[in-house]
Amino acid sequence: MMFRKKKKEFNYFDEFIESANYAKEIVTNLREVINNFNVADIEESSKNIHEIENKADKNLHELKDYLLKDFLPPIDREDVLNIAHKIDDIVDGIDEIITNVNILNVTNIKKDMEQSLEILQDAINKTYDLLVDFKDLKNIQAIKEKVIEVNNLEELGDRQYELAMKNLFENETNAIEVIKWEKIYEAIENSFDACENVAESVEEVLMKNC
Repeated sequence: MMFRKKKKEFNYFDEFIESANYAKEIVTNLREVINNFNVADIEESSKNIHEIENKADKNLHELKDYLLKDFLPPIDREDVLNIAHKIDDIVDGIDEIITNVNILNVTNIKKDMEQSLEILQDAINKTYDLLVDFKDLKNIQAIKEKVIEVNNLEELGDRQYELAMKNLFENETNAIEVIKWEKIYEAIENSFDACENVAESVEEVLMKNC
């Protein structure tokens, strides 16, 4: 197996931030597509968003390659992998949302989806901020505050999910549409959970190292 030359400047915390930046980019793109929804453009929009997901995957693979030959990472190897995968789950979740909109032949966007994605973007932005603070483990108070903020936004996302599902089952009479939107709302909910999982993983590392 060929290994890349070890980069002295490689920094896992910077890689976490870069991965989270892909999450910010992909949710921004998704919201733009949904807020300016055009059925004719959805196939191309899905491809563009998937390209961002591919870039995030590449970043994850590079981190794993480096970790494989790193003798002494700054935090436990398992924690590096765990956080990296949790961040990637956010990006994958956004990609799943647009994929569902595409393959389920959605023709009209529900207001509940727009509202959920607005909260989700806030959660992802706050997760990014958390990872910026996480670069310095001495930022204990700032990290704790960001963890709480991410968790609060996840709870807000949960409430929005419940409201959206209630509205769906109360007001949608077409069974196929119910199935479509149930899958879409669940994908959004999974993305909220992914943000919370990152925050919890960071908090665990903080408790182990401080």
